[in-house]
Order: sequence, then structure tokens, then C-alpha cells
Amino acid sequence: MQIYVSRGGKKIGPYSLEQINHQLAAGELSPVDLGWSETSPGWKPIVSFTGVIMPGGASSTAASLNIATPITIGLPEYAGFWIRAVAFLVDIVIITVFGLVIASIFKRSPNEWLTPSLLGALLQVLLFVIYWPALWASRMQATAGQRMLGLRVVDAATGGGISITQGLRRVAGIIFSGLLLGAGLIMAGFTERKRGLHDMIAGTCVIKDSPLRRWLQEARTTLPQ
Repeated sequence: MQIYVSRGGKKIGPYSLEQINHQLAAGELSPVDLGWSETSPGWKPIVSFTGVIMPGGASSTAASLNIATPITIGLPEYAGFWIRAVAFLVDIVIITVFGLVIASIFKRSPNEWLTPSLLGALLQVLLFVIYWPALWASRMQATAGQRMLGLRVVDAATGGGISITQGLRRVAGIIFSGLLLGAGLIMAGFTERKRGLHDMIAGTCVIKDSPLRRWLQEARTTLPQ
């Protein structure tokens, strides 16, 4: 088994079980540091992996998984379908308002207030395409609607921020999901880590955010082991 470790929002490794146990014994890793492997996807405390030996000699066997169960403080809480749907509707309202403002400024004729000119229509399309990825890739890591509901879009592998390219792939995935009658979006209610098809295409997750949760996550990766 090869295990990746999350440090400072970056995925490092992979490490073998022997290397993980050695680093735990040396104090270079903490049992609550997050790990990920292809055989057990999803970030979770490394102590929960079978074969990991706790400092002091307690081996992580099938029974020892119970040891890690209570360790949930600071771990990501993934956002489900409904709260994400509400955030999306808020963003649609915001986009619509800005779209109407563009139409009123770049109107086809003085008497057609809500009919945009060709330039206005192009600006509306640009707004629709750029709004989401630009905000996802910003320091905020969320659109206005997601921010209002305490959500953030993060990289599925590292838990850190995403790139503008990932954001564009995510928008493309949302459009593709729409062509599938929304099936790709509904997947967020049933898949592991509550990922929709667009999340899988872009390599992202949506997590519930709060100042306390973010502080705990940062503290766990910056404090001396």
C-alpha cells in the first residue's frame, strides 16, 4: 500500500507503510495527519489505515479502525446536493442581475432596454463563463452564493485551492451534466465525498467551511510534530 500525506495543503509522497510507521515513531508525522491511498480513497487520519503502527506499538488492524473514528475535529465535511443547489440558485440570481445591467448599458437601441447589442451579448456570455472559475480559483475559493452558505471548492487530492483550468473544466462538467438532464449534478447526493460528475472531471470537492474548521486544519499542518 502506498499512502500520500497532506501537508500545508499539498499532497506529498507516496510512502510505504514502513516509511509511515518510521515517521510516526520519529515524531515526523502525527496520527491525525491526513492520508490518502488508491485502495482507500478519501482523506482520513493515517492511523485508520490497516498496518499503521501507533507510536508506542499499537498496530492498526481491522479492530484499530475504531481508534480513528472519534477523530473528526478539523477534518473536511463535504457539502451535499441540496446546500450546493441553493448556492447555485443564488449565483444564478447574481449572474442574472449583472446580465441585465450589461444589457441596459450595451443595449441594441435606445428603446430596447433589455435587448443587448452584439457586444453586450458577448459580455454576458463572458460573464457566465468566467464568473465561476475566477472565483473558485481566487483566495475566496467560492462563488458569492457558496460563500454565503459557508462552502469552498478545493482540490480533491490536496485539499488546497484549485487552478483556473480546473475551474473551467468544472464549468464544462456542469454544462455536460445539464445535457444529461442533471444526472451528473444529482450524483453529489450519492457518491463518496459527495462529488458530482463535474467534480470528478475537474478533480475537485466542495466542503463546508468555517473559520474554526479552517484554523484547525491549518494548525494541524503547521504545529511542530
